[in-house]
Amino acid sequence: MAPPPDLTLDVRSLPAPEPLEHCLEALADLAPGQRLRMLIDREPYPLYTILDRDGFQHCCTLEDTHFLVTIWYDAK
Repeated sequence: MAPPPDLTLDVRSLPAPEPLEHCLEALADLAPGQRLRMLIDREPYPLYTILDRDGFQHCCTLEDTHFLVTIWYDAK
């Protein structure tokens, strides 16, 4: 069975702490095998601590005008 499609969350230009709040809400609804792709205009350093604490994996890449943070849960 194929994993569910990735979710995309565009929080560019939202003031803090709204991007973090929206991301945490989306993670609560993440299905097994699904990834969250968050587009944000600054690197979300406070989020990384929360993700690590809660067992999520993540990677961040700098795109042309924003960061792309991909988040997933790896239940090994």
